[in-house]
Amino acid sequence: MNRYVITSKFKSTQGFTLVELAITIIILAVMAAVALPKFLNFREDAEISRVKAVAAAYQEAVSFVQIRYQILGLSQNMANIPGYADGTIDVNPSGFPLGIDKNVNMSKPKNIGKGAQGCVSLWNILLLDPPSVSQKISDDTDFTSYRHKVSNSGSGSDLSQCTYILRTLGDTTNDPTKAKMAINYDSETGRVITIFQD
Repeated sequence: MNRYVITSKFKSTQGFTLVELAITIIILAVMAAVALPKFLNFREDAEISRVKAVAAAYQEAVSFVQIRYQILGLSQNMANIPGYADGTIDVNPSGFPLGIDKNVNMSKPKNIGKGAQGCVSLWNILLLDPPSVSQKISDDTDFTSYRHKVSNSGSGSDLSQCTYILRTLGDTTNDPTKAKMAINYDSETGRVITIFQD
């Protein structure tokens, strides 16, 4: 008597058990919790590098304007310095840029720009392919510009500084002295500095 044993060629496949699935989800959550702060730090580091690069380009442009001013042998305020950019940059007696369209008489020769838009105009004329900048926080721009006095100068009323606050990491302050990341230009000294605060 022959006995036939019937065996199936196909074995049933099994999926994850509930315990295995829960362990997998927990492991992925722990990995995400560890990786997310590192990713955010990379983004902040990238923005710090970008701010430094933009500030260096701004400083270089300021230096080029002053060199052009010195080549021309000038020693006073000048509107529309020839031979640099499109010929609309105005400078102070030291040859540092003050903006564009300040008028020939320059009634306020130490103030940057013609009105509050002066810092935006200066940014756009000095930098080649600049990051976006505006005077308003609500605009979807990389930086917000502020024209202001020297912060520790109590007596002077000259609006001789521009501060550009980085907005891409969520900074919403209106106060240039409290910005987390910013670029500051002082037209009296010609210095461009980066500001980083915690």
